[in-house]
Amino acid sequence: MHQQQFACLECDALIQLSSIAEGEVASCPRCHHKVIDKKHDSINRTLAVSASGLLLFIPAAFAPLMSMKLLSVESSASVYSGVIALWGNELFFVATLVFLFCLFAPLIKLVSAFLVCLGYKFNSHQQAWYKQLLVFYHHVDSWEMLEVFLIGILVSIIKLKDMADLSYNIGLLCFAAFMLCVLSLKLTLDKQMLWDKLNHGH
Repeated sequence: MHQQQFACLECDALIQLSSIAEGEVASCPRCHHKVIDKKHDSINRTLAVSASGLLLFIPAAFAPLMSMKLLSVESSASVYSGVIALWGNELFFVATLVFLFCLFAPLIKLVSAFLVCLGYKFNSHQQAWYKQLLVFYHHVDSWEMLEVFLIGILVSIIKLKDMADLSYNIGLLCFAAFMLCVLSLKLTLDKQMLWDKLNHGH
């Protein structure tokens, strides 16, 4: 039976493991840290999650998150309009960070995950672009900061609820669903399986 050697990321123990079935988890015998997590139906689930996230991107980015009415003045804001407002107020660094980590990086991550899984299904792992895309996804995997932005929205809601009349728009729901799709990639995509496919070519 073919065995592979893995290093535990917690205690650096070298572990010999044979192939494990979908849904099974291999743990380090020394520290019990999870070494391999063979996710169930990884490719199809990731395709579904990434496609859903891509469909949600436009309303999540451009639809108003909430509306605020103070006296007779009413205004609304989306993630994109927030970036434009920050830039217009010369907060260039903050505007750039919000754009990169809340819009650009999550979009790139969803597109990369979708293409990686599509390439896997169509046996494109032998092509040069596939390895480059897989390496790129590995690097972009920790770029997004959507949960931080959502916490900022919640803090703003708490601070403003006693000062003005707030109403929540469809954009807030779409952004929350978009965030869940991006975060769910960590639960659905089995990167170890993709690397094994790439290295062994079968």
